[in-house]
Amino acid sequence: MNSLELLKSIVLILALTMDSFMVSFTYGASRTKMSVSAIIIMNLVMSALLGVAILTGNYLTVFLPGKFTGTASFLLLFLIGLYRIRSGFQSRKETVTGDNMSHLGIWEATGLSAILSLDNIAVGVGTGLVEEQFPVLVIGSFFMGVLMMKVGWRIGKHSRILFKQDLSWLGGVCLILLAVSTLR
Repeated sequence: MNSLELLKSIVLILALTMDSFMVSFTYGASRTKMSVSAIIIMNLVMSALLGVAILTGNYLTVFLPGKFTGTASFLLLFLIGLYRIRSGFQSRKETVTGDNMSHLGIWEATGLSAILSLDNIAVGVGTGLVEEQFPVLVIGSFFMGVLMMKVGWRIGKHSRILFKQDLSWLGGVCLILLAVSTLR
């Protein structure tokens, strides 16, 4: 793999993991704890589905016609975003300094990672990547995804403390923006 291909892979990995950053920011702002096991499971699922999409390439388009992945990703992220905005405004009475942090469950993390992977599947199928980039993309997206989730959660958590109010509605806005970005 030459340096230009490596640079393209790095840019693609960053693009694929930005949604992980946004989602974890949302959880940090809403005081939802993301355990290390949930983060690892989410990134294993997303990286595995990216790998499957790259390896199967054009064969996967037989099962996922046209813009299915983009539309499904948009709808799911948009609806979750609306729900987060509504929940955020309903919980305005909650104190920011309280210790009432909820936890992201393993099953919820697995479902969320499947939703976030729809974009990865579309990218894996649509980019026409050669198999020599496969290990770099799959392994790189796993480790970068873990890093982006940890950083996003911390920034979300600290932004809530800094602004002294419930910012979970802002996470919903981020998810809606992420949903809109999936429309191509």
